[in-house]
Amino acid sequence: MNITSNFNWKIAERNLENYALPPDDPLGELSAFELGLRRFCYECDRQVIVEIGDLQFTVFFDPDICMLLEDRFPQQIGELGQGKSIRIDFAESYQITVILTPRGERIDCQLRKFGYEHSQQDYDLDKEQVLGELRKFLVEVMQLAVDNGYVTLEDKERFIAPAFPEKVKSAIVA
Repeated sequence: MNITSNFNWKIAERNLENYALPPDDPLGELSAFELGLRRFCYECDRQVIVEIGDLQFTVFFDPDICMLLEDRFPQQIGELGQGKSIRIDFAESYQITVILTPRGERIDCQLRKFGYEHSQQDYDLDKEQVLGELRKFLVEVMQLAVDNGYVTLEDKERFIAPAFPEKVKSAIVA
């Protein structure tokens, strides 16, 4: 297992190539927040550069980050902070699974590449750095959605709250 301090998620430049159809809700099943988030990811699509150890890969707001947000990402961050393992899948753009398993003040990180090329890399990361980076990324994405008018500030605060411990929530929401 490699010990590393390299765990970064960076929002990068706009992705101007979009091959998918715009999000739609003809049956009216989605809330305004859910549809707003999908529209934001589609219409404001950006690259996200993920660096873990020696590996660097690029995913996109649409579809990767949109799917991550819809798959309880804030709750997963909160669970990781409480000592539970989480799994983050990037099935569309890079075909990799990131498994984060807390071990005291450290996190075991398994990167499992799937598809045509199967491989696995293991890293030992600092727990607070990983939690800080995931929370920072979540807040940045959601603030962009607010700034561009796709979600309300209240919806953003409610959505991200599970990612933060109680003592931090009161400072963020207040």
